Amino acid sequence: MGKDTGRKTKKRLFGSIRHSLRAQIGLIVLLSYLTPVVLLGVFTGGFMMKRLENQTRMAVTSGAEQAWTMTEQNIERTLNLARDATYDGELTDTWQRWKDGSIGNSEYTRLCRSYLERKYSREPLLSFAACFPVSNPEMIRYIRGETLDGSGELEKLRETVQIMGEQLDTRCRFFRFGERIYLVRNLLNLRMERFGMLILGINEAQLFQPLNELGADWDAQVAFQLDDCGDPENQWVDLAQGLTDDGKEKLYYTRLSADRENSLNLQLTMDRRKQYSEIYTFRLLLLVMALLLIPIMVLIGIYLSRRIVKPLTLLSAASRRIEEGEPGVTVPLNGGDELGRLGRSFSKMSLRLKELIDKTYKEEIELKNAQILALQSRINPHFINNALEDINWQARMEGSESISSMVTSLSVLLNATMARQDRRLVTLREEMEVAEAYIYFIQQRFGPDLTMNREIEEKALDGILPLLTIQPLLENAVEHGIAPAGGGTITIRCSLNDACMHIAIINTGRETGKEDRERIEAALHGQPTGKHLGLANIVNRLRLIYGEAVTILVDTDIPGQTTVSIVIPREIP
Repeated sequence: MGKDTGRKTKKRLFGSIRHSLRAQIGLIVLLSYLTPVVLLGVFTGGFMMKRLENQTRMAVTSGAEQAWTMTEQNIERTLNLARDATYDGELTDTWQRWKDGSIGNSEYTRLCRSYLERKYSREPLLSFAACFPVSNPEMIRYIRGETLDGSGELEKLRETVQIMGEQLDTRCRFFRFGERIYLVRNLLNLRMERFGMLILGINEAQLFQPLNELGADWDAQVAFQLDDCGDPENQWVDLAQGLTDDGKEKLYYTRLSADRENSLNLQLTMDRRKQYSEIYTFRLLLLVMALLLIPIMVLIGIYLSRRIVKPLTLLSAASRRIEEGEPGVTVPLNGGDELGRLGRSFSKMSLRLKELIDKTYKEEIELKNAQILALQSRINPHFINNALEDINWQARMEGSESISSMVTSLSVLLNATMARQDRRLVTLREEMEVAEAYIYFIQQRFGPDLTMNREIEEKALDGILPLLTIQPLLENAVEHGIAPAGGGTITIRCSLNDACMHIAIINTGRETGKEDRERIEAALHGQPTGKHLGLANIVNRLRLIYGEAVTILVDTDIPGQTTVSIVIPREIP
């Protein structure tokens, strides 16, 4: 049952390791997919898409502006043709001669028709030209107006123009009559008197050719208004100038010039998807690329799982079995790649480890047997303690207090040095008990020549430090300071703050020489010499426990005084 429990525990452990490794590789694969997709999406969405959109808007705007300008030029040319009838004076002279009686009606109409023929018959912007005197409208003469013959349309056109002429003054006016657009203008003499009227029929296909071609190229609906001609349904006043986007289906380009005479208003209605076709195509391409990357990432994940995760899982499981005391485990990895070579090396190492463990185990058995035989001849430490207790009680019974105190102190020191309670760290209070036992002996030795000072904060007694830290320093101070000088003063100074404990052992014995200083420096670096074994031992032990967080200094700057300072952190790193 214990073996089954162990197998289940290992199975769960290996499963978690395998799951963790697969999760990490899965996350790497996912990030490998998402990183380029997100970066590309952000780049294209934030830069490329905006750039394509701006280019499209600029192309639409510039194309519409160009078509608008060309149409405006056609309108301006038509207006100039109408103004020339007054400015060149030929019709004015003909009318003046007819009015003075210099020429008759037939000659007047012939000259008017001749002028119209010469001026307007070859103009592609015009499909019709006519003029008549306001005093005798029936004398209307026209060219290129065959469709008006015999239909009564000419008479209705003339009547409409007569009414308009009374309000035109010097202006030109476009208007729609029937299915055609006409331009009408008063004919004025030098005294700015209206003597006649000019009617020009507009060739719409030619006049609006730039806009119509633009609409055909963009598959756009063209709506315009020229004076009273155009789309009456548009509320032109409410329209916004320039290119606007409804964000759904349509783009609108609007140009208004209603603030001047013979104004042209234009609105192009375009399919948003057609104008932004490059953007939609680019988005579709990005989506297709993102979708195509998914199976590629899945295949990469499967490959990594089979070629990396599975071999590493086998190696991890085998390592755990070795760690749990099962050497000689091998893994079935024999490929020619790095993992195959790693598997073969691991198997060889495991088998070699089993051989070494078997050999070492046998040697340890023999060594243990020898140690057992040797230990049988050694004195039992418990026997020493028990013997000291018997001596102590006997001394007290006989009234020898000094012997009893010395035995007690010796017992304390033996208990500390043998570490019978197997404690590595003690309180300062417990450490001072050991130090006081040692102090008792050295005071017996030096008598009044040795003075002991204790400057210990009350709260410092509860501080924690390694066992046998202060006693070896006291012994060091006695052996290298007090004893050579024949006496002196030893001060024990301890304090505690939130971060650390400060310990200082100060002796006023023999002055430290150059060779002593060199031996002290070696001991501070953990290199014991013949006379400073205790200090080097303390340095090595404190740094083993606290690392670089502990500070140990020896100050010999004051002649005849040596100070050993130790700063111990309250928390072990």
